[in-house]
Amino acid sequence: MRILIEITHPAHVHFFRNAIAEFQKRGHRVAVTAREKDVTTTLLKNFEIPFTTLSQRGRSKFALVGEMVVRDARLWNFCRKFKPDILTGISGVFAAHVGWFIGKPVIVWDDTEIATMAHKITYPFVTAVYSPDCYEKSFGKKHHFYPGCHELAYLHPKRFTADAEIVKGLGINPGEKYCIIRFVSWQAHHDVGQHGFVDKQKLNFIKEIAKYATPYITSEADLPEELKAYRLNVPVHQIHHVMAFAALYVGEGATMASESAVLGVPAVYVNTLKLGYIDMLEEYGLVTQTTDTQQALQQSLGWLADPEAKQKCAAARKKLLVDKIDVTDYIVDIIERYMKGQ
Repeated sequence: MRILIEITHPAHVHFFRNAIAEFQKRGHRVAVTAREKDVTTTLLKNFEIPFTTLSQRGRSKFALVGEMVVRDARLWNFCRKFKPDILTGISGVFAAHVGWFIGKPVIVWDDTEIATMAHKITYPFVTAVYSPDCYEKSFGKKHHFYPGCHELAYLHPKRFTADAEIVKGLGINPGEKYCIIRFVSWQAHHDVGQHGFVDKQKLNFIKEIAKYATPYITSEADLPEELKAYRLNVPVHQIHHVMAFAALYVGEGATMASESAVLGVPAVYVNTLKLGYIDMLEEYGLVTQTTDTQQALQQSLGWLADPEAKQKCAAARKKLLVDKIDVTDYIVDIIERYMKGQ
């Protein structure tokens, strides 16, 4: 069978990479079409996943519309040659239109409730939508839910084991107390109207954290000169090994907050954007969300000062893993089911 996977964001690489290997092991032919956005194609290269780049992310609303038209045309042309039996992707904005046009099933994975515009232009054309069971919307009969979250497709213990030697090789001592701090660019369509850290308070926040743990910053946007010394410079495909040994994650990125929680690292999520999977992880005691920089600092210092933080999070993670599934197994099962006509 022929499977086309649309990858348009770095997180999508992680979500699908184990499923791609499993599909190939089972004799399916997989084609990946990619989008130049952040480190998407770098990750695909690092994981040695062959791909075809069809477009580059637009920087404005008009550019995004133009990209959609161009990408839809290029994807249709790609599918004419590849002849997929099924198309899949996260959000599925591009795959949905082409799959509907060529009469092939389109399976979409979604965990972002606030992406309303993407939903409107996508879901009328898809075969089915699959979301974590903490998702706070429903799109009717074609919408299905599973006990998990996207990050359990690649950070489930069946799929990932943190390696202290890799961390040491990157010049970081896995035994030291350090904190991963994440700033986003606020350019995603679902970021409109949202906010996180107050810029003028960032430096003071970092200096306060540095009194208790070594801060390492990962940022989508350029950092001001006074913060550049704290930038985390590691290969993007090895970031999860570094995250796994951190004492704390604090940042504006929801994906990294969820990744940290799944790894058993406490996370302070600083963002007005509400998401079902963040709420779910808060219930397990692995994430706290705030929109106030000072409150974020207090919560962060509270975790760093707690001598039982590691044990508490390990217990919470254990319960999470009992309640949830290996999402890669689920992806493969669902796609094969549709290829066989359910």
